Amino acid sequence: MTISRVFLAVLLSCASGLADGDTFAAKFDALPQAVKDTAKAHMADAFPVSISAAQSAQGWNYQINTRLNGKYHDLVIDDKGRLVAVKDETEFAAVPEAAKAAIQKSGAGFRVMSVEKVTEGDQVSYGAVIKDESAGTLVQVRVGADGSVRAGK
Repeated sequence: MTISRVFLAVLLSCASGLADGDTFAAKFDALPQAVKDTAKAHMADAFPVSISAAQSAQGWNYQINTRLNGKYHDLVIDDKGRLVAVKDETEFAAVPEAAKAAIQKSGAGFRVMSVEKVTEGDQVSYGAVIKDESAGTLVQVRVGADGSVRAGK
């Protein structure tokens, strides 16, 4: 049994005695079994943080938010237990050159605040939050590894 599974088991058992139902353990326990199985298989040594759910045209998607090595590592899992996406916080320097150029072009004069690597199946894209220093506004942009601009985030 890996350290993360031991930790998760301890966390679940300790929190199960709490009555508020808002704890990570309570929310995790309420997930469909297929979602829990997929989450456990992909959490590695990540520290569990929170869970959210959103309904899509295909059903429910659950986002399991965790921290791994000091950065977020979020899993998006559909209600059938299929891993839809993995979102990993990353450094701008780690982004491929074509994607970096596209992010910089879409935010000329802006400062990059955060970047995430999004893996959906075998497709990788990068989401960036950039700040217009003069207006103080934040803008989100998503590009493919090849630099193509993607809709939505």
